[in-house]
Amino acid sequence: MSASSSHSKHTQRERLEAKEQSILKAATEAFSALGVDGTTMAEIARRAHIAEGTLYLYHKNKQDLLAVVVGNFWAELTTGALTAVDASLPVTEQLKQLATYHLTALIQQFDMVGLTYRARLRHGEPEYQLPKIREYVRVFDQIIERGTNRKELSEALPLWQCRDVFYGALEYSARTLLLREVQFDSSVVDQLLVMFHPYKIDQTPAVFAEKKDTSVSNRLAKIEAQLAVLVEREPK
Repeated sequence: MSASSSHSKHTQRERLEAKEQSILKAATEAFSALGVDGTTMAEIARRAHIAEGTLYLYHKNKQDLLAVVVGNFWAELTTGALTAVDASLPVTEQLKQLATYHLTALIQQFDMVGLTYRARLRHGEPEYQLPKIREYVRVFDQIIERGTNRKELSEALPLWQCRDVFYGALEYSARTLLLREVQFDSSVVDQLLVMFHPYKIDQTPAVFAEKKDTSVSNRLAKIEAQLAVLVEREPK
C-alpha cells in the first residue's frame, strides 16, 4: 500500500468519525430538547447538517441511535467516576466520592435518566440492559470488593440491595433537588452513607490491643533489666 493510499484511508476514516460525532451530538440535543417521541430521524439529520438518507447509513433507526447516545453518556460517566474515586482512601471515603460525583452528574444531566429508561425499553424488551450501564454499576461493586478485601467492610453486606438503594436514592434525591432548584446538598450523601455503618469493621480494638501488648512487652523488658542488675549485685 502506497503512502498516499494509506493517508487517503486515514483521512476518510477521520471524516467518517467526525460525521458520527456530529450525528451523536445532534441526536443528544434533539432527544434532550424534544424527548424521544418528539424526535425524528429527519430532525436529527437536520441538526447534523446531513441528508436523512445519509443518517440511515450510520444508524438503522431512532431506537438504535438512542441506545448509542445513552451508552456514550454512561461510558463518559464511568470514566469520570473512576477519576473521582481515590482507591487508596478508606472505603467509606470512596463511597462518599462516588455518591457525590453521581449526584452532581445526575443534577447536571438529569434528562439523560429519562432517555436511559426509554433506551432500555427498546423493541419492547423490559429487561433490556445497556452494557455501558453495567460497567458504571461495576464502579460501586469494585469499591465494596476493596472494602471486604481490606477487612473494612463485612462480607455479610448485601451487595445488590445496597447497590440498588445507593443509586436509587441518589436518583430520587437529584430529582427532588432539581424541583427545589437546589444545585447540590451534601446531607443527601451523608445520610446515604449511614446505610453502610452496620457493615463497617471496627479496627480500633485490634490497634489498641497491639499497642497494649507493646506496652506490656516494654514493661517486662524493664523488669528483666532490673532483675539482671540485682542478680549482678548479689554476693558471689
